[in-house]
Amino acid sequence: MPRRLRALRHPLLLALPGAIAVACIVSSTTRGKPVAVGGAGGDTAAARKPVVVESPVKVHLKDGSIAVFRRGLTVSHDTVRGAGFRYSPTLRDSTAAGAIALDSVVGAETFERTVNPGRTVLYSSAATAVSAVATVGLLVAIFGSCPTIYSDSAGAPRLEAESFSYSIAPLLGKRDVDRLHVQPDSNGVLRLEVRNEAMETHQIDHMEVIEVRHRAGEEAYPEPYGRPVAIAGLAPATTARDRAGRDVARLLARADGSVFATDDGTLERATEGDTDDWIDLTIPKPAGRDSLAIALRMRSSLLTTVLFYDYMLARPGARSLDWVGRDLGRITTLASLGRWYTKNLGLRIAVRDGTGYRQVARLVDFGPIAWREVAVVVPAVGDDSVRIRLSFLADEWRIDRVALSPAVRRVSPRGVRVSRVTSAEGAARDDVRAVLSRPDDRRLETRPGDRFLAYFDVGRGSGSPRTFLFSAQGYYTEWVRGSWMKSATDSTAFDPSKVRLTDVLESWRAAKDSMEHRFFLQRVPVS
Repeated sequence: MPRRLRALRHPLLLALPGAIAVACIVSSTTRGKPVAVGGAGGDTAAARKPVVVESPVKVHLKDGSIAVFRRGLTVSHDTVRGAGFRYSPTLRDSTAAGAIALDSVVGAETFERTVNPGRTVLYSSAATAVSAVATVGLLVAIFGSCPTIYSDSAGAPRLEAESFSYSIAPLLGKRDVDRLHVQPDSNGVLRLEVRNEAMETHQIDHMEVIEVRHRAGEEAYPEPYGRPVAIAGLAPATTARDRAGRDVARLLARADGSVFATDDGTLERATEGDTDDWIDLTIPKPAGRDSLAIALRMRSSLLTTVLFYDYMLARPGARSLDWVGRDLGRITTLASLGRWYTKNLGLRIAVRDGTGYRQVARLVDFGPIAWREVAVVVPAVGDDSVRIRLSFLADEWRIDRVALSPAVRRVSPRGVRVSRVTSAEGAARDDVRAVLSRPDDRRLETRPGDRFLAYFDVGRGSGSPRTFLFSAQGYYTEWVRGSWMKSATDSTAFDPSKVRLTDVLESWRAAKDSMEHRFFLQRVPVS
């Protein structure tokens, strides 16, 4: 097994969270280099001094062209300089690139890889590249997500999932499993559209559909790490109250778009060391059962997007390029980030055992766009009732439904490989299908505005109910916006030990109303 994929099984990495046709297919090995990690400062004058970036960088420009600086570059307050080449949107023509005005930069991304030319297939659509990048160049682009997955619903696209959110570097690549609502056509074929709608470069290792057969009256859900379970008799909690004392039982009883968010008072009263909100649930203890399942329909709020964009990338500006491209290749950097993340973020599930709550499960952040449905099996402890607490950083989640079931069982799934891939125009892409069929050392790279169609031959049903899950594995590289590099305020790269969560929550309170309004309006156009 390639070294990169073995790394995905490291316990630390599993604990971390981490958006036309295909741009290119790359066979490569990513190599991290040791580097000392600095702290997060607030020295604005120092932050505006020229920044030397040692990592190889691709700079995406507003006219759709790309400047490649394999030996790094220097970023000043108004210029990007380095020894590189500037490529046309088709990648067919190039000229020497020396100095580039920062105002012409849409975004920059790091890359560090040894490419096997014999296993690399390039595909570029000049019209799509120019249209997507030029359009976003006119916006304050904030939309971000990993690959967004759509099905067809009566001729209109239906958002089904977003994959490997927060997998922001190769060693943070992970496998996401999402519950689908689409069903196959009369020929037993299930069709999904995969899009890159963000200012990111996606690296997709593998995609498949998972078929789960279950009994009538049951529903199939993935557990946090993708294993499916079948559950029956889902019912809302008897009581549900948040930290503010609000009765939220009716709000969480149905998947109807009326969602839970942290009470404004709880958010405003958060202090360092006491930033959590929680929901306390009760359900009658099921007779003769030692466990029960909690089914959740939820997604992350844009709080984590503010944390990622503002604190990790925008404030350090150009310094974040080496942090993403080099520092996150070090296990010590990942360990520090992982400990901080585990302590502060995610959803913690605890059951009341005796006089206190005992944590029994934890969910990492989901993406902020698509609803994710997941089931968590917890012990059914207590005398007459089971008491469960869901705790989390204040306002970190949007929760649409919480239901509980005493009848849960493991089921055996069947993986279905992608049988066909086409471009948006219908051209067969057997090369893409081959890359996505197996989790190996080849990756599919997509850029903003790219989309393709993936077909899965799941066969016609034979009478028993079926639920389908979608599995995708990979990571992405966020483009560091030109505006971020121009207005950086931190003199060092992101350091989680320097972050005060109360500052993050204050930034979120100030930005959330406008950000939630603008975020979903600024997807990169696909064609």
